[in-house]
Amino acid sequence: MSDQIFNFNPTQYAEQFAKEGWVHIRGGVTEEFYAKAKAQCDENMRSRLMKEFAIGDKQQAMYEFPPGGDYQQQVRKAMGAIAGLNAADIVLSERHVKGYEASAASEPNAHKDRYASQLSVGLSIDVREGSTLVLYPHDLDDINPFNTSQQLRTSLSPERYPEPVLKNARKVEILDQARDVIVFRGHRFWHLRRNPALTTMLYLKLNAFNCDPMGEDDRTEGFRKATLAAVELGDEQMEKCIPLIGRRVDYFHRHYTRDFLEVLGVVLWGEKHFTLDEDELLAIKAMDGKRPLGAVISAMGESTDRATKLAKMRRIARRGVIDLTMAG
Repeated sequence: MSDQIFNFNPTQYAEQFAKEGWVHIRGGVTEEFYAKAKAQCDENMRSRLMKEFAIGDKQQAMYEFPPGGDYQQQVRKAMGAIAGLNAADIVLSERHVKGYEASAASEPNAHKDRYASQLSVGLSIDVREGSTLVLYPHDLDDINPFNTSQQLRTSLSPERYPEPVLKNARKVEILDQARDVIVFRGHRFWHLRRNPALTTMLYLKLNAFNCDPMGEDDRTEGFRKATLAAVELGDEQMEKCIPLIGRRVDYFHRHYTRDFLEVLGVVLWGEKHFTLDEDELLAIKAMDGKRPLGAVISAMGESTDRATKLAKMRRIARRGVIDLTMAG
């Protein structure tokens, strides 16, 4: 069918992914979708570059799925089957075309993808001869806690850079070509594109923990509207909603002044600090995507009455710190 992205059975790759954390599927993209994707990737790299996402000699552009198909849902179902995740929980947190300039360094530094990239899915568009994707799945595989790859490296002092360890680490080198699909644990594995000059990839980044800081999933706007409607419900109805950490939340933090005055807060992607109190943080920590709000606010303790607790939940829901969904 012309509106299908993939032409493989994803369950055939589940065992390898569970064991190794990556799979390479040769010719996994249909010829019809590849033709559409390549045409848009070529055009977007000419006219729609995202300057704020340029990294050295690698340029990026937003990818828009063709109109009329259920493409994002196809991605969720296929990648959920490969990675053992519930497709309904999967968020498509990034969909960027990534192209390397002709002068790109042949051996760039390795990086990890942003925190929201539980799964990184690469669709090979143009791969020049000799270009390979190098993964390091066995060493230094802790999760990148930042929502950019650059923040992770700049958080390290030179003696803690990964290169000395990776130099002798076991690696996987994937020789891919157009129409291939590569899936790996992007926020855990250090990786790099060797000999990347003039190579173009379409990267889709996914997670199953309701995290879409940049707002690139097609359902995020609907989640926001549903939350704003839920906060207008009566107390009894609102308590039945299932709360989740908001999709646009980047991180929580404790800010200290020079004399250690403490301020607790949250930062949504691209926004400023928003102050929370300890009761609100306790409730947020108790959210597991299953318990209704009425049960979650019990974690706030007995020092605050129930009406005040619900008012606090309305406050942070309106701000986007939490999402509210209807049970069932």
